[in-house]
Amino acid sequence: MQCIYKTLRYHGHSGIGSVSRLRFVSAVLLVVAPLGACATVSVYEPGASAEISLTGAQSQLHKASDAYCREAREKGLATGQMNLSSLSGVLTGSSDDANAYWRKIGADRSAAATVVSRVRTDMNKAASGLVELDKLARSVLGKTQPTRSDVTQFELALIHARQARDSFSDAFHHVNQRSDREYQITLELAPMDEALAAARVTADELAAARSEEKLAAAS
Repeated sequence: MQCIYKTLRYHGHSGIGSVSRLRFVSAVLLVVAPLGACATVSVYEPGASAEISLTGAQSQLHKASDAYCREAREKGLATGQMNLSSLSGVLTGSSDDANAYWRKIGADRSAAATVVSRVRTDMNKAASGLVELDKLARSVLGKTQPTRSDVTQFELALIHARQARDSFSDAFHHVNQRSDREYQITLELAPMDEALAAARVTADELAAARSEEKLAAAS
């Protein structure tokens, strides 16, 4: 199964229309349909956890990726999961979750300058963290073959980063709704977008290296 992170698209605040969002929802539903009552969609390689030793030492890439995900969740920037109840938000480009990042920082009520300063700080930290994680992943590619655990956790970190990007976009959107000044969301989020673009390439290369290793072992 291809990683769902590859089908993610910027939602309405970034200018992408409902067609792209509908395609994404359709793709998710195709994955969810066979799961019956299971509401949570796996966003990484099925069965990946089976290879992770509970007693073995985790790699530095796995640990760093896990730390990135944990920090994003703690800040309310991401969940790392997509469930059926959230698909309507993806389709409409809106997020009304009481725990949404923009609500936590008061993007709909606090002084615009204060909110924007907070978003820029959090965004730059998330972007720089992803850049460092990407460097670590590339060092793995240069030295050894990545494990399935490495590939899975890095892809999960990338999903968290994409969800964080959307959280930042939501926050700017709510500020723009009531501010005299309109902040250019695409320009504001350029550092995050650049980090994401580079990390996507690395994720593909990690997965490819993993596939090559499996093919070599099978031959």
